[in-house]
Amino acid sequence: MTAFILSISLLIICLYGYYLAIRQSKLEKELRQKNMDYECFKCKDKLPINTIKCPKCSLITIYGARRKNFWLIIPIAVFWLFMLGKWSKVGMF
Repeated sequence: MTAFILSISLLIICLYGYYLAIRQSKLEKELRQKNMDYECFKCKDKLPINTIKCPKCSLITIYGARRKNFWLIIPIAVFWLFMLGKWSKVGMF
């Protein structure tokens, strides 16, 4: 029972970290609310907020940096399932 409680608490901590990794920054939230263009930090080119990379200098934008973290939910879920299987003595290992 304690292993199950520990695994649930670890899952909640990991999901909170995932939420912090994919949430919008204050700058991105402000740009989306005001429907403004985004200025590249390197080449100072105007870009829409939904672009992932700057076409001129290929710098990753704030949306691109946030978007690359979306796939992290898959390893979190797989690791939690393996951990749950190991601690409940039902898993493969």
